[in-house]
Amino acid sequence: MRESIRAFVALPLPEEAKDALWRFVEKQRSAYPQGKWVSKDHFHLTLAFFPALPSPRVEDIRGILEYLGGAFPSYGVVLEEIGVFPSWQRARVLWIGLDGEGKTVTIRVARALFQKLREARISWDEDKDFVPHVTLARFRSPLALQAAALAGWSPLPVVFREIVLFQSTLTPSGPVYQKLVQVPLKG
Repeated sequence: MRESIRAFVALPLPEEAKDALWRFVEKQRSAYPQGKWVSKDHFHLTLAFFPALPSPRVEDIRGILEYLGGAFPSYGVVLEEIGVFPSWQRARVLWIGLDGEGKTVTIRVARALFQKLREARISWDEDKDFVPHVTLARFRSPLALQAAALAGWSPLPVVFREIVLFQSTLTPSGPVYQKLVQVPLKG
Protein backbone atom coordinates (compact mmCIF):
# COMPACT_ATOMS: atom_id res chain seq x y z
CA MET A 1 0.00 0.00 0.00
CA ARG A 2 1.14 3.54 -0.70
CA GLU A 3 1.76 6.07 2.09
CA SER A 4 -1.70 7.52 1.70
CA ILE A 5 -4.72 6.52 -0.31
CA ARG A 6 -7.88 8.12 -1.61
CA ALA A 7 -10.72 6.30 0.14
CA PHE A 8 -14.29 6.50 1.38
CA VAL A 9 -16.66 4.71 3.75
CA ALA A 10 -19.95 3.85 2.09
CA LEU A 11 -23.14 1.84 2.21
CA PRO A 12 -23.13 -0.21 -1.01
CA LEU A 13 -26.36 -0.74 -2.91
CA PRO A 14 -27.65 -4.22 -3.77
CA GLU A 15 -27.45 -5.24 -7.44
CA GLU A 16 -31.20 -4.89 -8.07
CA ALA A 17 -31.07 -1.26 -6.87
CA LYS A 18 -28.06 -0.57 -9.10
CA ASP A 19 -29.99 -2.05 -12.04
CA ALA A 20 -33.00 0.22 -11.39
CA LEU A 21 -30.80 3.31 -10.99
CA TRP A 22 -28.96 2.44 -14.20
CA ARG A 23 -32.20 2.16 -16.17
CA PHE A 24 -33.14 5.65 -14.93
CA VAL A 25 -29.67 7.05 -15.72
CA GLU A 26 -29.75 5.65 -19.25
CA LYS A 27 -32.95 7.63 -19.92
CA GLN A 28 -31.35 10.87 -18.65
CA ARG A 29 -27.92 10.64 -20.28
CA SER A 30 -29.05 11.74 -23.74
CA ALA A 31 -30.91 14.76 -22.31
CA TYR A 32 -27.81 15.85 -20.35
CA PRO A 33 -24.75 14.67 -22.33
CA GLN A 34 -22.55 17.22 -20.55
CA GLY A 35 -22.91 15.22 -17.33
CA LYS A 36 -20.29 12.80 -16.05
CA TRP A 37 -22.65 9.95 -15.21
CA VAL A 38 -21.76 7.47 -12.49
CA SER A 39 -21.26 3.94 -13.80
CA LYS A 40 -23.64 1.22 -12.62
CA ASP A 41 -20.99 -0.56 -10.55
CA HIS A 42 -20.14 2.63 -8.66
CA PHE A 43 -23.55 3.48 -7.16
CA HIS A 44 -23.25 3.75 -3.36
CA LEU A 45 -24.07 6.09 -0.48
CA THR A 46 -20.90 7.80 0.80
CA LEU A 47 -20.69 8.43 4.54
CA ALA A 48 -17.13 9.82 4.74
CA PHE A 49 -14.49 10.68 2.12
CA PHE A 50 -10.74 10.64 2.81
CA PRO A 51 -8.74 12.52 0.13
CA ALA A 52 -5.42 11.28 1.60
CA LEU A 53 -5.90 8.55 4.22
CA PRO A 54 -2.57 7.41 5.71
CA SER A 55 -2.34 3.69 4.87
CA PRO A 56 -1.70 2.59 8.49
CA ARG A 57 -5.08 4.12 9.47
CA VAL A 58 -6.95 1.50 7.42
CA GLU A 59 -6.73 -0.86 10.41
CA ASP A 60 -8.14 1.84 12.70
CA ILE A 61 -11.06 2.28 10.32
CA ARG A 62 -11.53 -1.51 10.27
CA GLY A 63 -12.07 -1.34 14.04
CA ILE A 64 -14.53 1.55 13.67
CA LEU A 65 -16.52 -0.30 10.99
CA GLU A 66 -16.59 -3.45 13.11
CA TYR A 67 -17.99 -1.35 15.96
CA LEU A 68 -20.66 0.13 13.64
CA GLY A 69 -21.51 -3.30 12.24
CA GLY A 70 -22.20 -4.50 15.76
CA ALA A 71 -24.11 -1.36 16.76
CA PHE A 72 -26.45 -1.10 13.76
CA PRO A 73 -28.59 -3.81 12.16
CA SER A 74 -29.19 -3.92 8.43
CA TYR A 75 -32.01 -1.51 7.61
CA GLY A 76 -34.35 -0.52 4.84
CA VAL A 77 -34.68 2.82 3.09
CA VAL A 78 -36.57 4.06 0.06
CA LEU A 79 -34.61 5.80 -2.70
CA GLU A 80 -37.22 8.37 -3.46
CA GLU A 81 -36.36 12.00 -4.16
CA ILE A 82 -34.33 13.43 -7.02
CA GLY A 83 -32.19 16.34 -5.89
CA VAL A 84 -29.22 18.50 -6.85
CA PHE A 85 -26.35 20.38 -5.23
CA PRO A 86 -26.21 23.33 -4.81
CA SER A 87 -29.47 24.41 -6.52
CA TRP A 88 -31.73 23.57 -9.46
CA GLN A 89 -30.57 26.76 -11.24
CA ARG A 90 -26.86 25.95 -10.79
CA ALA A 91 -26.70 22.16 -10.49
CA ARG A 92 -23.26 20.58 -10.16
CA VAL A 93 -24.39 17.20 -8.74
CA LEU A 94 -27.55 15.22 -9.54
CA TRP A 95 -28.52 12.70 -6.87
CA ILE A 96 -31.27 10.57 -5.44
CA GLY A 97 -32.10 10.84 -1.75
CA LEU A 98 -33.79 8.77 0.92
CA ASP A 99 -37.23 8.74 2.49
CA GLY A 100 -37.69 10.35 5.91
CA GLU A 101 -37.12 7.33 8.15
CA GLY A 102 -34.31 5.91 6.02
CA LYS A 103 -32.66 9.31 5.99
CA THR A 104 -32.91 9.54 9.79
CA VAL A 105 -31.32 6.12 10.35
CA THR A 106 -28.55 6.83 7.82
CA ILE A 107 -27.76 10.13 9.55
CA ARG A 108 -27.49 8.21 12.86
CA VAL A 109 -25.03 5.76 11.28
CA ALA A 110 -23.03 8.65 9.80
CA ARG A 111 -22.92 10.56 13.10
CA ALA A 112 -21.70 7.44 14.92
CA LEU A 113 -18.99 7.05 12.26
CA PHE A 114 -18.01 10.73 12.55
CA GLN A 115 -17.77 10.46 16.34
CA LYS A 116 -15.51 7.39 16.13
CA LEU A 117 -13.33 9.07 13.48
CA ARG A 118 -12.93 12.12 15.73
CA GLU A 119 -12.05 9.91 18.71
CA ALA A 120 -9.41 8.15 16.58
CA ARG A 121 -8.18 11.53 15.26
CA ILE A 122 -8.75 10.48 11.66
CA SER A 123 -9.54 13.44 9.43
CA TRP A 124 -11.97 13.25 6.54
CA ASP A 125 -13.57 15.68 4.11
CA GLU A 126 -16.19 16.70 6.65
CA ASP A 127 -19.50 17.98 5.33
CA LYS A 128 -21.26 19.85 8.11
CA ASP A 129 -24.65 19.42 6.42
CA PHE A 130 -24.50 15.70 5.65
CA VAL A 131 -27.28 14.81 3.19
CA PRO A 132 -27.58 11.05 2.57
CA HIS A 133 -27.73 10.51 -1.19
CA VAL A 134 -26.56 8.41 -4.11
CA THR A 135 -24.78 10.49 -6.76
CA LEU A 136 -26.04 9.94 -10.31
CA ALA A 137 -24.06 12.59 -12.24
CA ARG A 138 -21.69 15.52 -11.89
CA PHE A 139 -21.53 18.59 -14.11
CA ARG A 140 -18.27 20.51 -14.67
CA SER A 141 -20.17 23.74 -15.29
CA PRO A 142 -23.29 24.65 -13.33
CA LEU A 143 -26.41 23.65 -15.21
CA ALA A 144 -30.03 24.75 -14.88
CA LEU A 145 -32.06 21.57 -14.41
CA GLN A 146 -35.81 21.12 -14.25
CA ALA A 147 -37.14 18.62 -11.73
CA ALA A 148 -40.04 17.85 -14.08
CA ALA A 149 -37.60 16.99 -16.87
CA LEU A 150 -36.16 14.26 -14.65
CA ALA A 151 -39.48 12.46 -14.35
CA GLY A 152 -39.65 8.72 -14.51
CA TRP A 153 -38.14 7.71 -11.19
CA SER A 154 -40.30 5.46 -9.01
CA PRO A 155 -39.47 5.13 -5.30
CA LEU A 156 -37.36 2.04 -4.73
CA PRO A 157 -37.04 0.12 -1.43
CA VAL A 158 -33.44 -0.85 -0.63
CA VAL A 159 -31.83 -2.67 2.30
CA PHE A 160 -28.36 -1.64 3.47
CA ARG A 161 -26.65 -4.80 4.75
CA GLU A 162 -23.00 -3.77 5.07
CA ILE A 163 -20.61 -0.88 5.54
CA VAL A 164 -17.43 -0.77 3.44
CA LEU A 165 -14.14 1.12 3.23
CA PHE A 166 -13.30 1.51 -0.46
CA GLN A 167 -10.04 2.66 -2.00
CA SER A 168 -10.63 4.92 -4.99
CA THR A 169 -7.87 5.06 -7.59
CA LEU A 170 -8.27 7.73 -10.25
CA THR A 171 -7.49 6.62 -13.80
CA PRO A 172 -7.96 8.32 -17.21
CA SER A 173 -11.05 6.16 -17.80
CA GLY A 174 -12.57 6.95 -14.40
CA PRO A 175 -12.17 5.85 -10.78
CA VAL A 176 -11.50 2.23 -9.84
CA TYR A 177 -12.95 1.11 -6.51
CA GLN A 178 -11.49 -1.67 -4.38
CA LYS A 179 -13.05 -2.95 -1.15
CA LEU A 180 -10.48 -2.75 1.65
CA VAL A 181 -12.76 -3.47 4.62
CA GLN A 182 -16.25 -4.99 4.43
CA VAL A 183 -18.37 -5.41 7.57
CA PRO A 184 -21.97 -6.67 7.78
CA LEU A 185 -24.55 -4.58 9.64
CA LYS A 186 -25.90 -6.99 12.22
CA GLY A 187 -26.40 -4.85 15.38
